[in-house]
Amino acid sequence: MTFGDGIFDEKPVSQLGNFSKVRVPESLVSEGKLQEQSWCLIELRNGWWEVFYYERGSRTEDLGRTNNRRAALRLLGGRLLYTDILNRAPRPAADD
Repeated sequence: MTFGDGIFDEKPVSQLGNFSKVRVPESLVSEGKLQEQSWCLIELRNGWWEVFYYERGSRTEDLGRTNNRRAALRLLGGRLLYTDILNRAPRPAADD
């Protein structure tokens, strides 16, 4: 077995956990189809991948376009890790 064997057989959520070390609910990521209130990874006819958040019938946040699935997963994983770090950061105390 070589590095990367079987990586394309895994679900995106499993791969995101491997790449970014952030736990992601399966309902938050959709590959190959549009899904409300989800990050979507869509492969275009030309082989490129688009990564975006989809809600209310439209894209609300485009993360970008990459030339392969692994790069698309890493792009999304980076965004999820960034959000996770922000959510864990201590908040300044409110002045009383």
